[in-house]
Amino acid sequence: MRLTPITFACLVILSIVLFSQPVFAGKAGVGVLNVPPEYRATRIIQAENLIKVYLVISDYNSWRDIYQVDLLLKNNDAVVAQFRFKQYESTISYDEIDLFREIKGDGYLIPESCSVSHSPSKETVDDRCLLYITFAFTPIPYCTRMEVSTYDRGGLSATTSIDYPVEGSARNEKLIVPFWTGSPVEVSPDLINVIAVSVAFTTTAVLIVKRREVT
Repeated sequence: MRLTPITFACLVILSIVLFSQPVFAGKAGVGVLNVPPEYRATRIIQAENLIKVYLVISDYNSWRDIYQVDLLLKNNDAVVAQFRFKQYESTISYDEIDLFREIKGDGYLIPESCSVSHSPSKETVDDRCLLYITFAFTPIPYCTRMEVSTYDRGGLSATTSIDYPVEGSARNEKLIVPFWTGSPVEVSPDLINVIAVSVAFTTTAVLIVKRREVT
């Protein structure tokens, strides 16, 4: 039987679709083309010396398709801390390691208080798709924004931005933020106290001089 060009083209397209699906889905997928992850919910709980960021991430190729999640804490556009969760050692591994580590920072991350979980059931779409991740860390001075980036096995990603709760953060006596730069600068703790005392002394002296001029 002689194939027409239209029939031949249809057969080629059908073959591509049939043979490409296992590549995208793999062991972690559910038999559909790869789709990027999404954010279902974000929640921030702040205590005196602890901040927890709760993330609910969805991937319709299954929560097993989520490879890595990065949490970046920024002052304007400068990254001052970065935390990472890895579900697997690499994109070709299927052994879960569930590792939390600090990529950049000054020992802010508290790995033992971080956690990851998912539904043990597969009865609903959410049971198969949702991954619950919690980052725990000490307050980070002068951060104004958090950025979360999630990557799946197929190379697709999703990013969301969250305002950082600076209210109630403990003052760091080793850092100041000059108004002309907007970025934190490390100084001696004694210098800040000296400046504060000098300002108070100068203000008092000015008030005394003005009072004498009036009298």
